[in-house]
Amino acid sequence: MDDLHRSGGVPPGWHFTPPPGDPVAGRRAFIRWGCSACHAVAGEPSFAAKPGQQGVGPELTGMGSHHPPAYFAEAILNPDAVLVEGPGYIGPDGHSVMPAYPEMTLADLADLVAYLRSLTAGGMRHVLSAIEQPPAALPPPPTGPATRFYVQVYDVEDGRLDDFETWLRDEGFAAFFGYPGLVSIETWVDRAHAGAPFTTIIGFTDDKAIRNFVDDPRTDDLGARFDSFIGPHEHRVFASSPLYRVPALSAERPAEAAATP
Repeated sequence: MDDLHRSGGVPPGWHFTPPPGDPVAGRRAFIRWGCSACHAVAGEPSFAAKPGQQGVGPELTGMGSHHPPAYFAEAILNPDAVLVEGPGYIGPDGHSVMPAYPEMTLADLADLVAYLRSLTAGGMRHVLSAIEQPPAALPPPPTGPATRFYVQVYDVEDGRLDDFETWLRDEGFAAFFGYPGLVSIETWVDRAHAGAPFTTIIGFTDDKAIRNFVDDPRTDDLGARFDSFIGPHEHRVFASSPLYRVPALSAERPAEAAATP
């Protein structure tokens, strides 16, 4: 076991390089396959069904700097490859309690490995590993002081909306705006699509501002407080606002036409 750990957890003589993956898609797969039920990632407590209630799996914060891609692929494909001694890690049958995923696609495996490799620092810096650019075919978004947008799509827990609004009004907004370069917080409700209806978009002036926000140790506590009111969700960063009105495709009935009998 000691030799395995010194080699990054990859069995001697085992050669395998996963195909390139997308860390953003990997974060979604991490949620979809239920990995967050056992594994915590600092800065993203909302991946669990309830913040702070992950299971016994090792915490993955910063794990990307400890192991090569082959280790993560092996751990997912064959959980018994490296058995971690500790309460709850090994079942009564001597096997890892982590399930195998024989139905996982190669694309999901590659994306998961890419996501795990992106976890090279504490806090939420990994969310900046793939800032999403706007598709060229879309109408351009409006310009303003914000150029980076930190986005969360979620549902508020039953009976918590009033408490959530009160906390934001009395404490939350002031805490967020205490970060230099954080210039806007907008929350939208979208009932036209299936899934969580709330979208909160936090605007920053530039890369430096959003990186300072992500790196600040206070952000973890602020994020955990925000997340305590809402359900599971992910964090994404965009280079332009992902939600905006298109003037050229929008109109209101002219007042004179509305008055015509």
